[in-house]
Amino acid sequence: MCNAAGDLPPPMVVFPYKRIPPKISNQAPKHWGLGRSDNGWMTGETFFEYIANVFYKWLTENNISFPVLLFVDGHSSHLTLTLSKFCSEKKIILVALYPNATHIIQPLDVAFFRPLKMSWKTVVHTWRLENNGAKISREDFAPLLQKIDRRNGK
Repeated sequence: MCNAAGDLPPPMVVFPYKRIPPKISNQAPKHWGLGRSDNGWMTGETFFEYIANVFYKWLTENNISFPVLLFVDGHSSHLTLTLSKFCSEKKIILVALYPNATHIIQPLDVAFFRPLKMSWKTVVHTWRLENNGAKISREDFAPLLQKIDRRNGK
């Protein structure tokens, strides 16, 4: 997500836990969202938690004028009644794009996610060289992701 000025709200990292261990939550930047689901995938509940507790907070802290348009993939995890009611009350207008076609119609996939993936590959490669080829653990994920986060200085 980003706004027309290119500002990025904090991300949410979703983990496959019932309860996120302190070893992980203590490693993540305090302004990031930490979600959980049975399989580590975004669900309607975790997306609502992100919008209500991270995104909306970021909007208000940055004095973003309402109403706000929020384009989302039409996936069911992004379109729940609870989220729709919350967004309506907070003047966040949800616009659902065609499900699973955002790579075609969403500029962020090209302008943001491609460079992000390239940066991630570099960070992972460097980390693995420095750690004798070890696999990245869940505890290491957020600190490594933070290395490529453009918001680090904010």
